[in-house]
Amino acid sequence: MTRVLIIHHDSSIRAALALLAGLRYEVSEAKHLVEGIKQIAKNKPDLIVVGHDSAKEEGARLLRYMRDNVLKIPVVVVFSGGAGVFQPLLMKLGAKAFVEYPVDQSRFDEAVTAALQGHRETHAGPPPISEEELNSNLSVLETELNKRMKCFAGKNQVYIQSMILGGATSKPRICLKCSLRSEFGLNREVYYEFIRDVCCGDPSRCEAVQLFEAARESA
Repeated sequence: MTRVLIIHHDSSIRAALALLAGLRYEVSEAKHLVEGIKQIAKNKPDLIVVGHDSAKEEGARLLRYMRDNVLKIPVVVVFSGGAGVFQPLLMKLGAKAFVEYPVDQSRFDEAVTAALQGHRETHAGPPPISEEELNSNLSVLETELNKRMKCFAGKNQVYIQSMILGGATSKPRICLKCSLRSEFGLNREVYYEFIRDVCCGDPSRCEAVQLFEAARESA
């Protein structure tokens, strides 16, 4: 069962969140950040739900600690007291989902699902090389994709990637390293079909572009 750690300094909010999480997950609770960090080491949760308000700012403090200590656990941030203005900062620090308190079961479950899925996608390995890449001149394909690029973050960023694995060089393929995706804690590298369909097709489908637009709107 998925292990969820709830960190919140307000006992009534913490209890309410634990009740929501307890219907589907194994739950542990921490009443402040120091206790939460101890529980992370002890219980090794699969997901963390942390409160963030203007007084304590525990969400940002937790995410900075996790970044500095290279802890790869998805985080859902629960805003209260109008703390939603911190969302752009928390996105950059790596939070995977957000909810505003009070929150019902449906919205809580959606946030947990989004955080777990986003975490899996961030740390997934590259997809198999596509048939189109295998049957094409990669230099021509690289040039075409750079010409067709629609996303501002992908301009002239398509290249041919090959890596040394176990003493042998991998088969070359099309890749793009996106600084915008990296900024929002997403996997920096995307590959041919994503580049073709999203970066060169419809950038609004990219989660990093969606987060960037949301951050601009809330600024």
